Amino acid sequence: MKVQTSRFGMLDVSDDTLLTFPSGLVGFPDFRRYLVLDPPEDADYQWFQSVDEPSLAFVIMDVDLLQPDFRTNLSGEGLAELDMTPADPISIMAVISIPSDHPDQATANLRAPLVVNGRTRQGKQLILHESISLRHPLFHDVAEGQPHPEGVTEAASV
Repeated sequence: MKVQTSRFGMLDVSDDTLLTFPSGLVGFPDFRRYLVLDPPEDADYQWFQSVDEPSLAFVIMDVDLLQPDFRTNLSGEGLAELDMTPADPISIMAVISIPSDHPDQATANLRAPLVVNGRTRQGKQLILHESISLRHPLFHDVAEGQPHPEGVTEAASV
């Protein structure tokens, strides 16, 4: 299938690479089909490209790279819509925000992760408890070994 994108041009992809989010994403309920694209260089991030809207794409990152024990935050209730079985592979990705004027202050939204059942290729954006960071810093202040102050949890605004 051919997918037009504003960032990557026309892509020729296999139908079995599509991910379907039946409820869409927060703020984008009408766009339900996505692709995960690897960057040309070896990087920890990927692109989450809408198939339905050429200009809609997000930078995403595997939450295991950010918080290896993150899966404990997920409840069975939130995953019920994904028809999960214990043997199903699961992917959990965080949407990354990169300020254009301060890329060193990039953050990951851990409060609203994208969860995908690898067997069905169906996904859902979960909304987790507000105690989980909305802006988890990707880079730490080297001088102090502490995250940037923007990592403080705030009210949801996704």
